[in-house]
Amino acid sequence: MSAALSRKSRRFVCLLLGLVLAAMLASPSARAVDARSESASLRLAAKAADAMDRGDFLRAQKLYETAIVANPGNAGAFTGLGEAHQARDEIRFARKYYRIALSIDPADRHALSALAQLDLEAGNRAGAEAGLRKLRAFCPACEETRKLSRALGSGASDPSSPATDP
Repeated sequence: MSAALSRKSRRFVCLLLGLVLAAMLASPSARAVDARSESASLRLAAKAADAMDRGDFLRAQKLYETAIVANPGNAGAFTGLGEAHQARDEIRFARKYYRIALSIDPADRHALSALAQLDLEAGNRAGAEAGLRKLRAFCPACEETRKLSRALGSGASDPSSPATDP
């Protein structure tokens, strides 16, 4: 019974997020958020990040979802929601929320890196390399860029790392 409730709850949340995204895409004015809502969204996302640090991924997920309702343009909350789903091995949802984050902020290095890492883990080297190229364009010296470059074994082509022979 509780499994059915959790599935129903998950579907409701997905429906709610879908409606919020549809409204956001339907009109540019839907993206306008008042200062109070933006501030609330940032506070909720910070609480969610704390929950992630404690390993309370379900609580973090719920807080990120609430942050998104407060401000559907909060790319960081979508990235965090992706991280919460990834931590719970819900990779399909993680990918979805990373992509939404990138549709809001194409330079979100955390979402770019996480999506590229998921591509690499799934055996999609071309997707991971495309993610690395984007990371290098937005943030060539970031830790995410260096980490992904090492994971791909392409550190030699990274100007910020020493050349090595494989």
